[in-house]
Amino acid sequence: MPYVERIVASPHWEWWLVFYFFLGGIAAGSYFMAALIELAGTERDRELAKVSYYIAFPLIIVCAILLILDLGRPERFWHMLIQSQTFWPMFKYWSPMSIGSWALAIFGAITFLSFIGVLAEDGRLGLGRFRHLAARLHRGLVGTGFQLLGAAVGFFIAAYTGALLTATNQPFWSDSPFIAALFLASAASTGIATMILLSRRRASHESIDRLEEADLWAIGLELVIIAIFLVSLGALAWPLITSSFGLLFLIVTVGLGLVVPLLLRFIPNAWSSRTAVIASVLILIGGFTLRYSVLMAGQYIPIAGR
Repeated sequence: MPYVERIVASPHWEWWLVFYFFLGGIAAGSYFMAALIELAGTERDRELAKVSYYIAFPLIIVCAILLILDLGRPERFWHMLIQSQTFWPMFKYWSPMSIGSWALAIFGAITFLSFIGVLAEDGRLGLGRFRHLAARLHRGLVGTGFQLLGAAVGFFIAAYTGALLTATNQPFWSDSPFIAALFLASAASTGIATMILLSRRRASHESIDRLEEADLWAIGLELVIIAIFLVSLGALAWPLITSSFGLLFLIVTVGLGLVVPLLLRFIPNAWSSRTAVIASVLILIGGFTLRYSVLMAGQYIPIAGR
């Protein structure tokens, strides 16, 4: 089994990283869904995918800025990718930070191409002349390969932040192997919720309905993984759920962010375009609170012997 470097010292991650985890999850989750739509959806569903392409790249840029600001020496951010003495690309397969940096760079390049492509398709910023060239990103063999690559990298980015937490010695983070799965499910639900909010005026009702059904599956999966995550903590589950971070997690993330949207969907005559918007907003609030609660719990809840 290959050696994997672990983060030994307490990382002291604060708000920069909370927003990075949240916005990165939305970007990765929505782009992953867009790639699936391109691969399995209809041409009418493409309006949903285009919404993701418009938001994923700007969100990744914001995430990169947040990561740079969080560094102790922000001006040396390029050392994560380039060897400072030789100026050759540097990849440390045993380092979660190095793997994540390269994955984020690759995902940034993919989302940039999709962003430029959708601008060309819609004839914005004078890029309409490249419309036929942009169409190759979602048609034919090249398009299929591009979407598969985008889906794979988006999937990795969505789960990576959770895996990064697991690769530490912090309580709660290193005591469960399911944080990556939890963040992945949350990225799917928040990514879909963002797509629903931004595409209501662009996409057809049929496309929106299918996306809302996908969100139900994502919410259900997230609830199951939350239960597995808490069980996997064993004796640490009680200190977590009785802390202020744990209560916030249970009330806002689980209650308001997952259970309420789920109930709204199944209450007779309760579901409408307005309640769909409310449900999507609640899912986003819950997704943000999830990352805040998990990130802070590992740093500020004292555990004997840790």
